[in-house]
Amino acid sequence: MKFKIHPAIGIARVGDSPDAFYLAPEQAGAMPNELNADGTEQPVTKFKDAQGRVKRQAARFRVYGYDDDFKQGQELQVGQQITAVWQKSGQTMVAEVKDIQWTVYLANKKASWYAFQQLDGEHGYGPDHPLRNADLTNPDERQQLIIDPGPQTVNHTGKKQQVAQFARGANPGFTQSFPPPLSPNSIDTLGEIRAIQQEKNLRLLVLGGHGNSGSYKTGFGQPVIHHYANNDGWFDDVSDGPVTATVVYKIISINGRTDDPNVGKLRTAAVDVPAWCVVGYPRYAPNIIDMVTMDEVAYDVAVRHFGYNTYMYGRPDPFGQPAPDPSDAKGLGLWRKDAQWNPDYYPYFYRDIWPILQRPQNFQFVFDWNSFAGGDPHETTPNSDQNFDMSLLSVPPHEGEDPELRIKRRTWRQRIWWALRKPGFENIYQWAPDPSLPHYYLVLMPFLSGDNPISNTVPSKFLRLTDTQLFILGQWAAGKFINEQSEDIPTTDPEQGTATGTDLDRGVLANGLGGAFCPGGEVAWIIRNPAVYAEPFRIRHSPFFSPTVLASWQPNPLSLPQPGTPYAAGDQGSMAVGLEPGDLTKYGACPWQADFNECSTQDMDITYEQWNVVVPESVGDPAADVTQTTFWWPAHRPMFVYQDVGGGNYQQVAWSLGIPQTNAGDLLMVTAWKDLGFIKETPDWPESGNPQYAQVERNDDNI
Repeated sequence: MKFKIHPAIGIARVGDSPDAFYLAPEQAGAMPNELNADGTEQPVTKFKDAQGRVKRQAARFRVYGYDDDFKQGQELQVGQQITAVWQKSGQTMVAEVKDIQWTVYLANKKASWYAFQQLDGEHGYGPDHPLRNADLTNPDERQQLIIDPGPQTVNHTGKKQQVAQFARGANPGFTQSFPPPLSPNSIDTLGEIRAIQQEKNLRLLVLGGHGNSGSYKTGFGQPVIHHYANNDGWFDDVSDGPVTATVVYKIISINGRTDDPNVGKLRTAAVDVPAWCVVGYPRYAPNIIDMVTMDEVAYDVAVRHFGYNTYMYGRPDPFGQPAPDPSDAKGLGLWRKDAQWNPDYYPYFYRDIWPILQRPQNFQFVFDWNSFAGGDPHETTPNSDQNFDMSLLSVPPHEGEDPELRIKRRTWRQRIWWALRKPGFENIYQWAPDPSLPHYYLVLMPFLSGDNPISNTVPSKFLRLTDTQLFILGQWAAGKFINEQSEDIPTTDPEQGTATGTDLDRGVLANGLGGAFCPGGEVAWIIRNPAVYAEPFRIRHSPFFSPTVLASWQPNPLSLPQPGTPYAAGDQGSMAVGLEPGDLTKYGACPWQADFNECSTQDMDITYEQWNVVVPESVGDPAADVTQTTFWWPAHRPMFVYQDVGGGNYQQVAWSLGIPQTNAGDLLMVTAWKDLGFIKETPDWPESGNPQYAQVERNDDNI
């Protein structure tokens, strides 16, 4: 039996409540669950505790076993009998699961890393790329810029602890590294881990820090924030790192014999496939899904780089031929060279297509359509004959179809397809889909800020969907899709069901941001780099931080950047070898509150389509500067929300009212984030006539 931890990447979130927490949603757009004392769960009713403090979100991990009987995997339970090959002798062994021992190592490397400069650095840093806190040049000083509490281990039974803290002084024998006193908030912990048992399931919870951020600089005007991403002297307590586990079992028989001297003894087996945990900031609108999710980015990498769905994308003769093992770098390289999209792949409408098309509809609850676009451009009312009318969009061409309806349906599909921003169109605002109609220009969608709308160096002004999303929608636009309801095909909506370990992998990531990355939400553009993955959805772990090394409690120090080399020198800390604790979140803004505050609207220069072409002064510039205002990611950072103003009446108000999008506002957000409201489904919707989602639990008195 092979053991894997799911989800492959878990997402925890900070909160200033010392004890209260809820469980991360494991389905796209699902409400988080609260954990009751008896181990049962129920949807969250309040996101803050009785004192108005934000509850932390716990990432939950499980161990699944895989063998010929359970090819889709089955979660391990205490008392469960498993059959495996005993590595010591190669004999077949039957054993009983007694416990799971979990080891987690979280760290924060932001202050020690390179300065974030939009897309510069995505494919390696040049020798002149600046470091954060560049005035600290001594290696020992720079090592202190890493928040490194060391690894912690818990299990469910026996002598070892069931709760362990990533706190200052809570790891005897390990050389920790924490910042000095900070203003306005010091950082003394990155969170904790807890081993819990729900019925017979042995699970792990990872809880992150408390949202503390601060600067060690003192003097007149301090603390101060002067940049959306790079602020020397500052630290925050988001983090990330590996999650590993060891299964403890009691031998029942070996090769069918119960008289073997090893029968009845406890033994351990390291989990074959470990996981990773990312600790981000709160998700204030958990039910509203981003235009591109972290799952869709990771899925795109899996499909195009690891052969995750070879019938959709693979070698053309025949499609469906398996890709090489992910550990076979040479074989994967050859496979990628030949792989292509399958023109005969037919996606399902309700499973694959409609979830993307209807997603913008809920954006009306996190920003104001009327002030932005002159009304709702995504009318999804069924049988309304509007632009997103499902009765027109869901019917594929078929025998006996009315010719006029066929043309009408194809026309509506093509209109939407023409409006989607394609690869290479990241810097194009409008496009004429039909050369015979030069006056007919479409504003390309999504109409959201891209990876670099800030400068004209390595520009990427507007967000676009992933290649895999665009392929699926392209097949739909061409009429190559299946309406599974009309064909009576039972399907599981990936945004609704959670059953297998793979469902957990994707469901959890579907609640993370997949773009734009400037620097992004929970993680930056590093998540779309295939070099960080050992296999689909799985982060490649550095061997310096394997369970064997962690057992010594004194692994090598976390690596520092080496200017002038790709990412880091030597093997340790290199993407080719594997990631260390803190290596996913180190690209993010420091502190996170600065970028989070400013990722509201963006005024971007769209004067030229060829942004790096310099017009000679002698020629002059015949065009006036053209500026376009767009939003960043309102499902992740709300802009305008509905609020109950009394008597059951709802009014749309600015979500971060009282916090300006300035450097002074960034500093205010360092403490005000915990007073902002969460966006929750309104009671009795739709019968009440209220908006579907509205703001709750905002503390106006503190902002």
